Amino acid sequence: MEEPVCKIWDSLKLGETVLVEYNSAISPVMGFYHLLKWARKRGYPVLVDDVLDTLYLYATHMKLAGFDTNILNEVKVIKEGGTLNVGQVVARIGINEASIRRSNYESVFGSLLRDRPVINPVLGAGKLFMLTESARELLTTLNVILSYTGDERRIAFFFINLDLINGSCTCIPCLLEELATTVIRVVREGKYLKFSVIKSVNREIEGMEVRI
Repeated sequence: MEEPVCKIWDSLKLGETVLVEYNSAISPVMGFYHLLKWARKRGYPVLVDDVLDTLYLYATHMKLAGFDTNILNEVKVIKEGGTLNVGQVVARIGINEASIRRSNYESVFGSLLRDRPVINPVLGAGKLFMLTESARELLTTLNVILSYTGDERRIAFFFINLDLINGSCTCIPCLLEELATTVIRVVREGKYLKFSVIKSVNREIEGMEVRI
C-alpha cells in the first residue's frame, strides 16, 4: 500500500519547484525516503543536489530510523561543497561566490537532463543562504532557483529548515514561498507527521493534509 503522501506527489507537474518546510525538531528523512520510493515506482530518475554533505546526514538518520538506505545507491548526486560521498556522485561544485556557483551549476545541471525528466531533491539549500554576504548575493541565489521553475525536465523539491533560514534573514522564507509553485509544511502531530499543502498552482491539492 502506498503512503498517503504519494497523493501529493502524484498531483505535481513537471516544471514545478516544491518547497518542503520543516523545523529543527522534525527530521525530514521520512518525507525524503517516501519521495525516493515514489520516484522509483513511477520510473523517474533521481538527481540530488547535496549541499555541504547534507545527504550524508539524511542517510545517517535514515539508517538509524530503520529505513532501507540501499535506495540511495540508485540516486545521482551533484555535490556542492563537502567531502562525504553518498549515492552516485556525478559532479562537484565549489561553494564560491553566488554568480560563479550559478555558472558552474548551470553547466553541470543542464548536461544531466538530456534523457528524461528527473526528480530533483535539493538538500541543505538553507546553508547556502547562511553563506550569502549581501542582498545582491541572496537575490542571485534565489534567481538560480527561479530560472529552473517551469523547466519540464524536472520537479525540484527544496527541503528547507525554517529555523535555519529564519536565523539568517527573516525575508528568505517569504521569498522562497513566493517563487515556489507548491509549498508543503511538515509539522508533528503526536507520533505522526502531517504534510499540509499551504500553496499550490494546482487548486485540487491546495489545503490537502496527509499524515504518515
